[in-house]
Amino acid sequence: MAATGPPMKQARLPAREAIGTGYEQKLQRLIAEGRFIHPLDGDRPSFADLAHALARCCGLVPEQPVRAGKAEELAALIGGKARRHIVVVLCDGMGVSTLHQHLPPDSFLRQNNTRQLRAVFPATTPAALTTLATAAWPGQHGLPGWELRDQKGCEFPGAAGVGPIQLTILDQVVRDMRTRKPVSDLGFGIEDIYIRKPWVSQGESARRMKFVNAYNGTEFTNWYQDKHCPSVMNIPETALETLGQPEGSQKAVEFFNAGVDAVISSVTESEEEGWQSYVYLYTAHPDKHMHALGVEHPEVTAVMTGIDQSLSRLWEHLRELDATLIVTADHGHVTVKPEEMVVLPDELLNCLEYANVGVHGKGRHAYFHCRSGRLKEFQRLWDTYDTLRENFLLLPVDAAAELGLFGPDPPLPEVRPRLGDFLGISCGAHTIVKPSEATRFQDRAQGSHGSMTREEMEIPFLLCSPSSSN
Repeated sequence: MAATGPPMKQARLPAREAIGTGYEQKLQRLIAEGRFIHPLDGDRPSFADLAHALARCCGLVPEQPVRAGKAEELAALIGGKARRHIVVVLCDGMGVSTLHQHLPPDSFLRQNNTRQLRAVFPATTPAALTTLATAAWPGQHGLPGWELRDQKGCEFPGAAGVGPIQLTILDQVVRDMRTRKPVSDLGFGIEDIYIRKPWVSQGESARRMKFVNAYNGTEFTNWYQDKHCPSVMNIPETALETLGQPEGSQKAVEFFNAGVDAVISSVTESEEEGWQSYVYLYTAHPDKHMHALGVEHPEVTAVMTGIDQSLSRLWEHLRELDATLIVTADHGHVTVKPEEMVVLPDELLNCLEYANVGVHGKGRHAYFHCRSGRLKEFQRLWDTYDTLRENFLLLPVDAAAELGLFGPDPPLPEVRPRLGDFLGISCGAHTIVKPSEATRFQDRAQGSHGSMTREEMEIPFLLCSPSSSN
């Protein structure tokens, strides 16, 4: 059975339909209908605004402060620089829809999630975690997704430039996915990769900082923790082969509880020694389980139930202190069935130098780098396929930037080449995958994220503070 379902039908479009007609209007319609959430939605603050607010609460100013009014409002809710302890818990992939699907109304998370945030776009982990580290939007911080193509310098006859490379950020070191070599071996320095500086590096905070997760010691965590790298606590992580088994969810909850214990210990120590504190706990769940099993799987319910109970226990320890607990996520999730996995036809692939696609997220905000002189051909051919035209928005990247998808400011010149020429945004569950993935996942659904759907863009903003009624 082919993972892509029935063959794509190629439609015959009237000649009067100009290249690209209607896609920007369709985006606006999806937003107006509530099916898409714009990252700059004025009604609610953004994940980027939260990052800016946290910097302010630590007495620091990000390198590129944006939307100061929103950040000031959030900082006041959190307690500002006067709050003694601030604890931030980020549960990867735990969108608002996931809370409602797996937890009862009287659960700790649902009872206390009285506010919401908008995720940044693309709704994916590298973009979000870099925003949390810098308080910059993806178009400014330079890491708007996974496996980004980049090149340094100009080539001359007989003299090659540096690159191109495929940046993969969240690894032990930043690697080129073509060669598997660290990009530092290929002529890219740390300042070439991370365009904006982390806000913790922007001065001295009065707070004692602690970072708790299973990924400390990587190039990414060392970069965003800056001088606070010694202030870490490592916790274990669930083995991939246990996902889908009861052992997997049990271990995920057990390891998350270890993280909660580390947070409690850190805050208690700071309280006893007279310090203000900022503690950040990151867990890769429920994201890992949903990627492997889909959003609806019972093991996801088991993980969510355990996380909910652990966070309730954490607040019981914090509520007697001058402490604020924030629980949020980087993005939400959708389930992609095998028949919703789409492989690009060869004639489209022939127009491209690089197709940044994939089943677990990249194919929901696909970046397409066209061969020189073939942009119009690619756009024209795309419109002739019903499956593509009906289930995706193909936007020129410059148009997407003008519409504010990458943030309120235009992408920086250093960032712009990583975005390619076109952006293919999924309108529902359909996701563009590599041919190898279509074969690999032809018999089972996968969880995915990265588009602008409500399920992916609405993230919780649970805030418990001394003024809370709970």
